[in-house]
Amino acid sequence: MSEFVKIILIILLSSVKFAAGPPFAYYDQRYDFTFFETVIYSVIGGMLGVWVFTFFSLEIQFGIDWVKKKFFRAVSKTPFGKSDPDDKPVAKKIFSKKSRRFVRLWRKYGMIGVAFITPVIISIPVGTVILNLFEDNKQKIFIYMFFSILFWAVLMTSIFEILHVVNIPQLKERLFE
Repeated sequence: MSEFVKIILIILLSSVKFAAGPPFAYYDQRYDFTFFETVIYSVIGGMLGVWVFTFFSLEIQFGIDWVKKKFFRAVSKTPFGKSDPDDKPVAKKIFSKKSRRFVRLWRKYGMIGVAFITPVIISIPVGTVILNLFEDNKQKIFIYMFFSILFWAVLMTSIFEILHVVNIPQLKERLFE
């Protein structure tokens, strides 16, 4: 696998599931990245995910809703192609279990807390959407997310470097011996 493909894989992985990006750089000994390369590629990937989900989250949600509607409409049809008469559009709930969790998370931790836990706990797409729901200032979101992603990239890469491990099983072994 070429060096360019490895870099792209780390960037793409870090953009959606950041906690998997830096460990992926150490997954195999063939990935011969330095500490700084791993941090830089992980941060680029994380910020790429923040950018995409900040500016295109509505379009992504419309696409997901369209697929759901098409899939569920196809499932609900009778074998002869006629729709079920009970197939009426249902109004979307404003206060669902999921939306209440988001509000509780925001009230408890605020923007700094949500940005801090986003890369490793709730993932970049979900955390970015939450931040965009509650904060209109995109520049503020980018700054908070940048420092959070940078912190986690340096911390995770440092752990792998200090313990001299190349994958997650070795890390578990070293931590619990």
